[in-house]
Amino acid sequence: MSPPSANTQAVLLLTSPLLQEGGKASGKDPVLTAAEYAQLAACLQKEQHQPADLINGSRDTLLDSLASAFAAERLNHLLARGFQLSQAVEHWANRSISVIGRADATYPRRFKQRLRRNAPPLLYACGNLELLNSPALAVVGSRSTPEPLLRQAEAVGALAAAASVVIASGAAKGVDETAMLGSLAAGGCAIGVVADSLEKVSARPLWRQSLLEGRLLLLSSEAPSARFQVWRAMDRNKLIYALADAALVVSSAKSEGGTWAGAIEQLQKFHFSPLHVLSDPRGGAGLPALIEMGARPWPEPDSPQDLQALLRGPEPSPATAPATTPEQVEQGSLLASAPTEPPVARNQQGGLPPAAALAAFVDDLLLGCLEQPHSIDELAELLDVSKAEVKRWCLRLVKQGKVRKLIKPVRFVRQSSSF
Repeated sequence: MSPPSANTQAVLLLTSPLLQEGGKASGKDPVLTAAEYAQLAACLQKEQHQPADLINGSRDTLLDSLASAFAAERLNHLLARGFQLSQAVEHWANRSISVIGRADATYPRRFKQRLRRNAPPLLYACGNLELLNSPALAVVGSRSTPEPLLRQAEAVGALAAAASVVIASGAAKGVDETAMLGSLAAGGCAIGVVADSLEKVSARPLWRQSLLEGRLLLLSSEAPSARFQVWRAMDRNKLIYALADAALVVSSAKSEGGTWAGAIEQLQKFHFSPLHVLSDPRGGAGLPALIEMGARPWPEPDSPQDLQALLRGPEPSPATAPATTPEQVEQGSLLASAPTEPPVARNQQGGLPPAAALAAFVDDLLLGCLEQPHSIDELAELLDVSKAEVKRWCLRLVKQGKVRKLIKPVRFVRQSSSF
């Protein structure tokens, strides 16, 4: 893991509490807010300087030129935290967390294009940064979502995996987590933009294997130790939408909650990409209300090709095609260059495991064993895998309608079996 660039180091010193809580660098010198840093960045650009110049020999001259807008003493105190910065970077690196700034090549292009000056100056990341520029579908919803709709979110995640489309969500319990896990279980990839402590979320066993396989990225615009705050959850909504070519709202209350607020912001202010909602009354009163405000009904794509076409949008006729913007060119190239096979990631030995093909092989193997009823214990011994893994496979096949669950005693059997 490479150390932060000089520009990113300067931005960290100015805007991050580093390893301290509360957003302050010391008792009297709070770090710059996002708005303050945006103002500072504009001043630096006007002077034809970059943030790195504040930590080299140009600092004194630059601070003098900025004195009318910023207190030089405050900036000096923040920039003098070099030792704390080295401690913080080492602490994060030990937890596989890297830091990228807007000037870095790995910073997501979509944030720069869509959020412009409102793009976060820093991003903290754990996982595969290459996923940031992949074709993506945002899937969001309430924490308290009925089980049938969670299963739909899981199925959308699995379809995205087959279509080489990344699921972008918030990694929170409910729809977010379910859609991400649906993709990961099917051999796909996911990005979780977290509102809680990135250190804690990235350490959860739930995500560990996918992080190791390079199929998951956990992302935050807040310092890795930052605790959950409602405003943080609200603020990260725009980051989820900004990463995606299309979005799906699975469930939402009306006029309240983070899901509603994020969808309204997308429909009325940002318009980053088409926003769809499930046509299911169990999803809450917010769904039909979002339709009235311009959201589209989810067309229920049932093949990888259908989902890819939905993300590309309708093909305009040559006579009426509008001028193509640079952003549309980039989005189109991302989708056009997407592989026809589900995405795969490097394993720990450096090889490329065909994840989706492996999942299909496992399903076929399990279905072959279930011509006759078997218990979880019997299947685990037969296949030489853990009981938890066998149970997960069986329940997935039950949801797909390929396997029946028998009771007293609990056993599983192939749906087409005459048993």
